[in-house]
Amino acid sequence: MGGDTRHAGAVTFHRLEAARTRVTVQLDWEPSGLVEKVGSAVGVDDHQVKADTKRFKEYVEEHGDPTGGWRGDVS
Repeated sequence: MGGDTRHAGAVTFHRLEAARTRVTVQLDWEPSGLVEKVGSAVGVDDHQVKADTKRFKEYVEEHGDPTGGWRGDVS
């Protein structure tokens, strides 16, 4: 992405049950440059977010229990 690209977003985790969580990804960005604009127009960005979210789900399910690692917010 170019230096003037504007973006914002949030990832939220909603507990549904003891062993079920809904993860919601919200992104707001403005593509810059021809390649990003074409990719966005044909949905490449949406596909990438869905693929990354699926890999995150698989990682969490594969590792099962919390690792006791860092907890907190990223500014």
